[in-house]
Amino acid sequence: MAAICPTPQPPRRKRGLHLADVDLNKRRKLDGLERLRALFPMLDDHTVRGVFDACANDVDAAIARLSALALASAKPPPPPAPVPDESDGDDAALGEARSPDEWVGAFVSEMAKSADVGDARRRAARALRAFESFVASRTSQAADERVDRLERENAVLRKAVAIQSQRLGAAADENRRLSGEAGTARDALRRAERVNYGLSVQLKHAAPATPGGIGRLDVF
Repeated sequence: MAAICPTPQPPRRKRGLHLADVDLNKRRKLDGLERLRALFPMLDDHTVRGVFDACANDVDAAIARLSALALASAKPPPPPAPVPDESDGDDAALGEARSPDEWVGAFVSEMAKSADVGDARRRAARALRAFESFVASRTSQAADERVDRLERENAVLRKAVAIQSQRLGAAADENRRLSGEAGTARDALRRAERVNYGLSVQLKHAAPATPGGIGRLDVF
């Protein structure tokens, strides 16, 4: 009898790997569709799916084709409504602002009057230019006031230095005068001492001798 050989069975492991590959491809396709829907919300889901399938699930190719479809189907925006020219009144209102609260109110008023995004940008730019001019003028005015104050302080300091210099000169003259008077007084004192000494010697020799042989001494 011929030997009976068992029928070969495909390994289960390979089948499991095949199923995993299928799940991964399905997951990638779903992720690609979600990405395309997020990028092109203006296109319907049927169009997105059809383009994605036609591109063999290639996301980059589908994005290029869907972008062309979106540009072709997009309608041109309507022309902007004419904006009334209120620049003179707006400039006058901005020119009256002085305090921070007034500037905030002027900005809010400008933005409230805008008709569209373009008008809002023009008004914001005009308000910013007015604010820059205001800050520059205030800065220049503050600088001028500071220069004037520094000049006044400098004049006061110069006057104080001159007065102090005069006082120091007068004190130096007085010191020299007193020094001269003190020298003269010292010379007079020395002369008086010499005269006094000479007189004392003369009086000592001129005085009569006492019985004890000791002359009378004068106490000065």
